Amino acid sequence: MTVEKQAVNAIESKARYILATLALGALLAANGARADENCPVSENLRGHENIEWSRGYAYHLTDAKKDLPRVLLVGDSICCGYEGNVRRHLEGKVNVSYWASSYCVTSPNYLKLLSFYLDEAEYAVVHFNNGLHSLKTPDDDWEKGFAAALDLIRKKQPKAKLVWCSSTPLADAAMTEKVKKLNERGRKVAGKRGIPENDLFALLDPLDRKQNWTDKFHHKPSVRGKTGQQVAETILKHLGN
Repeated sequence: MTVEKQAVNAIESKARYILATLALGALLAANGARADENCPVSENLRGHENIEWSRGYAYHLTDAKKDLPRVLLVGDSICCGYEGNVRRHLEGKVNVSYWASSYCVTSPNYLKLLSFYLDEAEYAVVHFNNGLHSLKTPDDDWEKGFAAALDLIRKKQPKAKLVWCSSTPLADAAMTEKVKKLNERGRKVAGKRGIPENDLFALLDPLDRKQNWTDKFHHKPSVRGKTGQQVAETILKHLGN
């Protein structure tokens, strides 16, 4: 190939790259505009947090313990705090999977992600919580989303024992009152479906906030030990049933 031909090919290649980049930019801009207009979280709901996250783990899927009963813990960063203690308490008795997320139950993405983890394995117990990332969600909308999540679990895992876990109190008194209201609604929805409760709120509410909380939401290791132990005991209780 001549030098001239190489130069022409280089210019043509660069031109195609520029055109493709411009086209992609236009497409992304158009999609971005549509995404804003058709955001799955409508403006009367919570909307997105600045950082949305999703974290899930499943243990003992292929080793010698793989045939033990499996439990799915669903929650948020509070769940991330106690799941390790739950695994230690249940080691050799129950295999633990968990999925924790920042999404509110009113987000269509929440049900999509929950559905994925429900389809991953057969669970003997599903221990479910959602609330602390929903404090800015209108109560009626949260209640509908909460009910939809419970119904999805029942549909996907009809053999599993479903347990609702109340959301934990906060270091901020006003925010704790909001948690109480959501827990009351969650208790009503779960009660209508015959779903038992693991009341972590009642477990932690008497504790001194300055001594036991690390920030508005999260707890020191000793408290995470308490919640992990109660979650593990609740799972064993319902596993026996």
